[in-house]
Amino acid sequence: MRLLELECRCLLAEAEEAARIAAERIAEITGGGAPDRLRITFDSVRTDGFVLEITEDRNIFIGAPRTRDYVAGLGELLNRLLAAADRAGALGAEADPSAGGAAIKAELAPGRWEIAPALTDRIHYMPGHFGNSFEVCWSGEMQRYLEDLALAGASGYGDWFDPNDMPDPYHSHVYHSSSMFLWRRKKEWLKISQRLGLDNILVITPNVGYVDQMRPEWVGVRDHKLRVQGQVLCPSNPAAREVILNNHRQLFDDLKESGIRIEKIVCVPYDDGGCACPSCQPYYPVFLELVRDVYGTVSAFYPELKADICGWWTSDEELLQLQQFIAGPAKDWFGVYQFSATYGVFELPDVRERIGDMRLGCFLHIGFSHDRRDVYTKTGVHSASRRISSVLGSFARQQCTGFMSYNESFGDHFNAFAASRLGWNPAGGVRDIAEFYGRLLFRLQGDTLNRFVDVLLEMEMLEEPKAARWQRELEAIERYASVDENRSWSFAQIRLKAELMALDYTIASQMDSSGIEAAYPLMKRRVQRTERLWRSVYGFGVLRHILIPDNMMPQWYKAYTNYANTGAAGSIRSGVMSSEA
Repeated sequence: MRLLELECRCLLAEAEEAARIAAERIAEITGGGAPDRLRITFDSVRTDGFVLEITEDRNIFIGAPRTRDYVAGLGELLNRLLAAADRAGALGAEADPSAGGAAIKAELAPGRWEIAPALTDRIHYMPGHFGNSFEVCWSGEMQRYLEDLALAGASGYGDWFDPNDMPDPYHSHVYHSSSMFLWRRKKEWLKISQRLGLDNILVITPNVGYVDQMRPEWVGVRDHKLRVQGQVLCPSNPAAREVILNNHRQLFDDLKESGIRIEKIVCVPYDDGGCACPSCQPYYPVFLELVRDVYGTVSAFYPELKADICGWWTSDEELLQLQQFIAGPAKDWFGVYQFSATYGVFELPDVRERIGDMRLGCFLHIGFSHDRRDVYTKTGVHSASRRISSVLGSFARQQCTGFMSYNESFGDHFNAFAASRLGWNPAGGVRDIAEFYGRLLFRLQGDTLNRFVDVLLEMEMLEEPKAARWQRELEAIERYASVDENRSWSFAQIRLKAELMALDYTIASQMDSSGIEAAYPLMKRRVQRTERLWRSVYGFGVLRHILIPDNMMPQWYKAYTNYANTGAAGSIRSGVMSSEA
């Protein structure tokens, strides 16, 4: 039974999406007690964030200037409302049958809060490619995923229309190609984002072309030593350059015709991209000239468009070239330079001496926990709230205005949720965020919630000796966890992480003491449970590019396949670029 009967007054169109979400999420607070009425009014307020007011008689007002701020304000209300339900003992499977809506409202403290975000950009780049979660999920899953991040306070959603392995969808040679399907799906995700009031961001790898454009007379030269990889076209070849620009022209024309707003592009020189031919050396000035031409092409469809430059793999010499570019051709439309905060980065270094007064953002890798041992969904959920808090806490010293997080799977959901909240208050407590997460996603309360939060936060350090205890705790907690059908992966990925890490710890011990014969049964179990994570939980099918299954397994996996005689013999070697590529 619903414990709170919502009466919602929405006084302007910009708040309608927040009102819809409020009706759905508050209806999910159920129990055996008597229901009570909850009144929420959404109206316009001039502020940099939102105003939340709870009166003495528990009527609620949410004021904001735009859609995403209404949703963020609703997120803060849900945080307080679920905490009140927890204190009343009215939340989830452990709820007191007699605790009803009146008990929840009695625990909801009155007050007025005006909250503005500390960081302007709280963007989550979640490219649907490589066979990852964002490529294989369906509409209901993505709707709920993006809603969660908007409720946590995100400001934007990003994607990449990745041409790798894809034919040109605008000149297809088959009735329904992979790119035709995926491009339509990506547009649907952008429309969900747009309805939530989030900024739509596109990552651009300027000279990466479609697979049917890799003609000998157009193709660029790849060289891993020069950071050049992927399906690259040579930007110094006039015919290939026209193909490059036409690819972007077609995409942005389609987006505009589809009614999709794009607030900015983020241009990336490498991974994928680049060209190692003599005419393109040194490459970075060629890249910047191409960015200028790409911007000129796509801004015809979006005149207010801004362009960020991503710092992934960028050298100090290239930063000097970027400063000249920003002072010259890009002066009127440059956004920020995104410093790359990836492995081993816990705070921004002193980059001002290298970038001068350039506007600064951050490309924030959240696809791993404390370190890269669990990167790219090797063992399930990534928990890095303390690392993210440390990085965001250093932004003010470098005058960094925000972040674009980099995600590769649903395993990054908690990190993206935490980053969104921390973007409003970098000094916010990560335990408070994890408690909100446990209540919102799983309806956990009391001691069960505390045990869940302990495990989720402990997981950040990837301490395998603790994993067996985590597994026991999570198996006991799971029977109290309510899991939404559009987040069927959410609790399973946490429990399976504990199980896989516990198996790894035991396998390593057995290998050291008794060898592979003794460890083999547990190795086989580990492989089977990994397959369950990838196929049944995340829905993976054909994995590509960085998602190489053999590389996502523990170090003993090669010895296991040799012992079990299950390795795939032959001359195909994933993860190795041909010398003549």
